Amino acid sequence: MFAKFWSLHREQHGNKPLIVIYANTSNEFASMPKHVKLFCEYVEQKYNIKIDLHIVKSKITFFDVVKNEGYPVVSKKVARMINDVRVYFKEHNLRFSDIANYMDKGIETANYFRSLNFPATVVLRLSGYTRENNLCKTWSIPKKWRFLIDAPFNISDQCCFILKKQPLSLIQKEVKANPIFGTLAEDSEMRKNAYLTHGCNTFKNGKGKSTPMGFWTRQDVLRYLHDFNIPIAPPYGKIVQLDNGKFEFTGEHNTGCKLCLFGCHLEHEPNRIQRLATIEPNTYKFIMKSREEGGLGYREVMDYLSIPYKVQN
Repeated sequence: MFAKFWSLHREQHGNKPLIVIYANTSNEFASMPKHVKLFCEYVEQKYNIKIDLHIVKSKITFFDVVKNEGYPVVSKKVARMINDVRVYFKEHNLRFSDIANYMDKGIETANYFRSLNFPATVVLRLSGYTRENNLCKTWSIPKKWRFLIDAPFNISDQCCFILKKQPLSLIQKEVKANPIFGTLAEDSEMRKNAYLTHGCNTFKNGKGKSTPMGFWTRQDVLRYLHDFNIPIAPPYGKIVQLDNGKFEFTGEHNTGCKLCLFGCHLEHEPNRIQRLATIEPNTYKFIMKSREEGGLGYREVMDYLSIPYKVQN
């Protein structure tokens, strides 16, 4: 859509190339980098414009992030809260089992942890109470995930920041342009809240950011791709219209970060990891190997979270 706009308003930009940035996180499907280049060529030909494609990639890989920071499990928000507590507990040789009996007693729980000199952030994560004694359950660890505090592996929400946001920030300074993102408010609760708070355009510290598709739904995107016959990446398969009138991919629903476990516990079988065994069997074998064998240790992690990973014959 923006390429069409760019072609219609050449007088405003002097026929300059349209800058396109692709963040290769090292966690992409193998076919994605090639598709990005082919899609840019398609847009150039269709609208008779030039594309200035920048492929940014962190020097740190997903393997490094998992090794040094932790696994992305449950959700970005829960992983962040779990990590906050785990870091402090590790420094003070504590386990959740040591304090489990003091949980769920309201303000009494918060005051007890304060008496132990727990930082305010850890008190909030465990009790739901802020420094001002305001109850804020949305920033405390849900009961069902507290067992992850004692998990035998690290947990983190840092993969997106390290592999995507940092490289994008650096390239943004290089090209000296404000970015336009295709993110949707319905992608996550955090994006929804951000869009409802700031709208399409935000400006902070002299920098701008635009999310003009924020109000679109996933169905809007699928219908647009279908109706205008836009090329899609191979992992998506094809777009079909179901009996209920809705559109759907025959393959993957998302192509970003193929090894991310955020939300994987909510998927029906075959889940994204099980499907990976068919799409990229060598990658599947690699991630299932233990860390000692040179793999990513997903078997242990998924067993701990009771997420299926065995492939159905």
